[in-house]
Amino acid sequence: MFLFILIYNLLCQYIIEGWVSNIKSFYNRLKKLRVENDLLQKNLAQMLGLAQTTIANYEQGKRFPDEETLQKIADFFNISLDYLLGRSEIKNCNEDFTLRDSIQLTKCSIEPELIALKHSYFKALLNGEFQIASELIINAVTIDMIDVKRIYKEVFERSLIEIGQQWDKNIIDIYQEHYFSYSTQLIMSQLFPYFHASEKNGHSLISLSTSGDSHNIGIRMVTDFFEIDGWDTYFLGCDIPSRSVIAAIKDRKADIVAISCTMPHYLESVKFLIIAIRDLKQLSNVKIIVGGRLFNRDINLWKSIGADGYSSDADEAINIANGFMKNIVL
Repeated sequence: MFLFILIYNLLCQYIIEGWVSNIKSFYNRLKKLRVENDLLQKNLAQMLGLAQTTIANYEQGKRFPDEETLQKIADFFNISLDYLLGRSEIKNCNEDFTLRDSIQLTKCSIEPELIALKHSYFKALLNGEFQIASELIINAVTIDMIDVKRIYKEVFERSLIEIGQQWDKNIIDIYQEHYFSYSTQLIMSQLFPYFHASEKNGHSLISLSTSGDSHNIGIRMVTDFFEIDGWDTYFLGCDIPSRSVIAAIKDRKADIVAISCTMPHYLESVKFLIIAIRDLKQLSNVKIIVGGRLFNRDINLWKSIGADGYSSDADEAINIANGFMKNIVL
């Protein structure tokens, strides 16, 4: 009997200590995630449908969310519950590209050659060896005959997310992340002659990042995919005044405007641009597609700002745009 009571007490102590550990890890990680994503408590509360005081109480360890709210927070930041509760250092298995490489190789869903190319490319740019990284890509396209779209998706995109992860974990400095991103953009520009573009379809795209948002690589990739699909594309970059965007839409006779936004505090700029476009009757047929990290977190956000559609990646954006054009013709 004494042994049973001892084991019972030890088990209770273990459960209580684990629960307390989860609470401490939760409020520390919630605050860290919020700060990393440049969110105020009121912004996060609004997006989760909670009161600001609730977020404050979570971060101070005064309250702990129920299971449904925990899952909502994890989904919003695209992380696992284990990471949110401090039980794992991997934020999300689907976004841990080093882990995913080995999983995909086992399932044979991606060629080993592409995985090796991604690793070599990543290592070269991390070491500041731009020329080597550039030659790896050009050779892959010209000698190994790997399709440019596969390079974009399996090498560039995966490498950029991994370099972002390393920066988040303080493994690398911000200057290395900037060098990596800028170098990738330069190498992307070298691939234009190797696009196996479809016959021109007569449609036109204007693409840009919203004002203040300098994260351009994603929308640039989307633009290049449209170019390969036969669209006439016009990539504006970022920090373009609304009046200039509208001038570009008119001059280029754009059918689609694609807008990227990665951070919550840039959302107002997207809203203002969409309103400015909608205010002009002559642009009533122009369709607006939004995307980027911010919209990926809340897949219904695009509806509240007046966009015509949302895409999570380049292929989906093309499918949506081609659907719009087909409906217009019909």
